[in-house]
Amino acid sequence: MGNLFSGGESKAAGDRCPASPKGAAVPPSAPDSSSASASACASSACAATVPDSSSASASAVPESPAASAASTASTADEAKNSAFNLDALRAEIEDIRANPPPYVSQVGSLSIPTFILEDDQLTKPSGQGPWDFTAAVSGALTAEEEAACEAAKAQATELRFSARIATQELARGERKLADARKVFGEVERRAGQEEEQGVRALFRRLPSVGTWLVPQRDEALVDDAALEEAASAVQAAEAEVQELREKESQALKEARKVERSASRSKNAEAYAFPFRVRIRFEASQWPFTLSDADGVRFQCVIHHALIDDDHHFMLEPFYKTLPRKDSVTLTVRGVLQAVHRFLVDPLEAWGIPEDSAPMRLHQEMASNRQENERRLSTIRKYSKLVAHEELFQTPARWQAEWLDPAFWSAVQAGTPEAWRSILTEHLPGEVFSFKVFTEDFCKTFVEEIFNFYDCGLPARRPNSMNNYGIILNEIGLEPMIDELQRMLQPLGELLWPGPGSVWDGHHCFIVRYRENEDLGLDMHTDDSDVTFNICLGLDFDGAGLQFCGLMGAGNHRKHTHTYKHVKGTCVCHLGRKRHGADDISSGERLNLILWNHSSTYRQSKEYNDPDYVKEEGPPDQVCVSYTHDRDYGNFKEYPKGKERFKGRGWCPPKPYEYPGFKTDAD
Repeated sequence: MGNLFSGGESKAAGDRCPASPKGAAVPPSAPDSSSASASACASSACAATVPDSSSASASAVPESPAASAASTASTADEAKNSAFNLDALRAEIEDIRANPPPYVSQVGSLSIPTFILEDDQLTKPSGQGPWDFTAAVSGALTAEEEAACEAAKAQATELRFSARIATQELARGERKLADARKVFGEVERRAGQEEEQGVRALFRRLPSVGTWLVPQRDEALVDDAALEEAASAVQAAEAEVQELREKESQALKEARKVERSASRSKNAEAYAFPFRVRIRFEASQWPFTLSDADGVRFQCVIHHALIDDDHHFMLEPFYKTLPRKDSVTLTVRGVLQAVHRFLVDPLEAWGIPEDSAPMRLHQEMASNRQENERRLSTIRKYSKLVAHEELFQTPARWQAEWLDPAFWSAVQAGTPEAWRSILTEHLPGEVFSFKVFTEDFCKTFVEEIFNFYDCGLPARRPNSMNNYGIILNEIGLEPMIDELQRMLQPLGELLWPGPGSVWDGHHCFIVRYRENEDLGLDMHTDDSDVTFNICLGLDFDGAGLQFCGLMGAGNHRKHTHTYKHVKGTCVCHLGRKRHGADDISSGERLNLILWNHSSTYRQSKEYNDPDYVKEEGPPDQVCVSYTHDRDYGNFKEYPKGKERFKGRGWCPPKPYEYPGFKTDAD
């Protein structure tokens, strides 16, 4: 939703604010600080209205040269004394772990990411940091905030009563003004009639001497005093109405302001959930600033209009309004508090007057809030209906008996040798499989899935290609999948550095294939950096998984392998590997699909500008896709009901067509 704030002075794409020199922490008051730079190149109308907490203590009165020098020296001393200190940062996090605020849970530890982004390229960190820290932050009101809301509600009732009285007084004043204007009009009308009659009488009394005489107004015939009195009454009534209007406006403004505080509970209810948040600390910035590019990120499912759509990063106004210790330095506790306040009431947290926010923003916020409410409503309702409570624990815990012993040993050892010992390599460097779940756990998990199917709660479908699956993150299993992803992260790092590194998001769902429902799946690639596909059963025949080449490779649409699913076993591959499921011939199959996402990788040139080469030749029949390919009809007939896809494909792109290519629409 970042474009809601774009203004007429936005910078061209690719322009960036100058950052602080690496290796030196710079206080926010220094001329070349990153926060000052951010203010200098702020590109949104909204950001311009947000007060910058880093400059809140600046005085408007010019300093004397001596005072300025003393202030500069003092700031330099503060910077020297407050420069990055890893031990102090760790101590602060341990203090939060020991004494967390009521809205903070699941406090993690500091870790260094295996890859970072420099000039759009993935690179391993060198030198100090950066350090990542995760914790869960809720928008649920604290006891103090609830008390403040209740007090605000009572005050709002009183203010609304006062505003109603002011409105009634204004109505009486306006009636009084209307009456005064009516009296003035009547007096003015009579005066005009009397003046006209007096002029005619004057002409009748004058002798005819052949000379035109200018008639003079007979003052005695017009009551000027009455006219002036009526005019004064109108002026007095107008002044009174203006005063009453201002009084009513102020009363309504105060009432709305307090009502907004009272209504915080409504927004808080939509975000009263422990959302996992990652904070990144740079040695060159902390404790004075956080990077407004990737300083704070939500690592979970959340629907909110004021976070970056693509990567769930906080937007610039968040960083401008962070609370500071002694108006200078940031604290971890203060950043977590700012996230909480953002979830409770983002406009108030960012100092944006409600009336100044564009209507589109209000609409987007309401839409996202409702979407989040629907999701949490399903999770809360299903929490009372679950078949296996052990799957829904928070924090999540995978029990050793659920997992294949060899897999669990690899997780415990964590070495490349241990991981490679459990792998079967089907395509060199591209497709692997390994046993993950026991038969008993597959049975338990399938029971939970069918329990949800039977409960009658609404289910969001995984995507447009799966009509009978469910999204596990939408029914309360997100913490469980978070932990599964954490266990699998070393394997992704081992097999595919880059796309398999620094996972900080996922989309996890169940697909179901059986007669009279989805039978198979068209050829496709995944919106995933690395995909894990785990078969849960049940009993079935057919439904092989066909693999072709990598998207952009010369063999993109050439068959490379057929994989046969085995209950409890996972097959893994890159998301850009083309694949599709054969139709099931009998029985029923359920699979757990885990799409892993890395926001770091997805901002890299490797992801956004991948290599693409000309296809080697016509595709293999098994590898064509009716949803994606421009030449599908040349090799297969469109499935019944899918004819609408003809002429809508994109693959192969025109510059990369094989020799002799022609579309099926030619």
